[in-house]
Amino acid sequence: MAGDKKGGPSGTTGDPPYGGEARSGLSKSDTRLTSLDQRILESAIRDSVPRIVSAGHSELSMDSQNGEMPSDIDFHLHPELDPKARELPGTEKAISYRAALTEALINADPRGHREMIEELQRSDLPMHTLAIQLFSPVAAQLGRLWCNDETDFIQVAVASTRLGMIVNHLSQNRSQAIRDRQKVRRVLLARTQGALHTIGVSIVASCFRDMGWDVDGGADLELDDSLYLRLSNSSYSLLGISVGRVDEVDQCAAAIRRVQSSRSTSTMKIAVGGPAVMKNPRAFGSIGADMVARSALEVMHLADRMA
Repeated sequence: MAGDKKGGPSGTTGDPPYGGEARSGLSKSDTRLTSLDQRILESAIRDSVPRIVSAGHSELSMDSQNGEMPSDIDFHLHPELDPKARELPGTEKAISYRAALTEALINADPRGHREMIEELQRSDLPMHTLAIQLFSPVAAQLGRLWCNDETDFIQVAVASTRLGMIVNHLSQNRSQAIRDRQKVRRVLLARTQGALHTIGVSIVASCFRDMGWDVDGGADLELDDSLYLRLSNSSYSLLGISVGRVDEVDQCAAAIRRVQSSRSTSTMKIAVGGPAVMKNPRAFGSIGADMVARSALEVMHLADRMA
C-alpha cells in the first residue's frame, strides 16, 4: 500500500527528498511495510478519520455526559497497536489466527473447534501472547457481532463456551515456559454476581499463570464470605475483581473497603475489570481500587509493574 508511491511529501515525483535511497543505501524492499505495520496503519486511519470528522461536527459527537469513555484507539480489537503488546513473542503469528479462530467458534461444525485447539497447541506460543493478541480481541469481536445484529444469541453463547474451553485447555494442559522469579506472586480472582460471562476471567487467569503468577479463585469465586475466608487464610499480592453490571459498583466499593480495612490485606493491591468497567470505567474510578483495567492488556501492564 505504501511501498508503491514514489513521490515526496508534496506528492511530486523524481528524486526522493534528503537524498533518499542514494544517500541511505536502502533498497525499495527495505522501506516496504510488513503485514503487521500495514494493519496498524490501516487501523489507525480507520480510527482517526471518524474522530477528525466528528471534531468539526459537534452534533455527531457522543454526549460526554453519558458515561462512555471515548478512546483514541480500540485496544480491545487491536491490542497490537500498543507498543508494549507488540513486543510479546509471537505477536504476528497469534494475530494470524484471529480469522480462523472466529470462524471455528461460530461454525456449526465442531471439527474446526477441535482442529483449532490442536493447531494452537502445535504453535507453542506463550499463553500471555495468545491471551492478549488472540483470545481477547476475538472475544471483543464476538461481542461486536452480537451488538451489530450480525449473529444471534445462541451463536454467541456457543462461541463463548468454545472459546472458554480452548483457553482452559491450553492453559492447564500444555507445558508452559514460566519466567524465573525471585519470589512467588499470587493473585486471587473473583467476580460479582452479575458477571455471568466469565470468559474474561479465564483469559486473565491464563495470562497471569503464563507470566509466572500463582492463580487462585476464578469464575466460581464471588464477592461473598468465601472470598474473605480465602484472604484471611492465604497471602496474595493482588486481588482482581470482574464486575458484570454497572449497578454493582456499590457492592464492589463495599468489598474493597472491607478488604482494605483488614490489617492482613491492607497492603494488597486491588484491580477491577470486567464488562461493567469496559462499559463505564468512570463509575469505578473512585471506589478505592488501585487499578481500573478495561482490558487484559492493561492487566498485563499491571502485572509487569508489580514484578
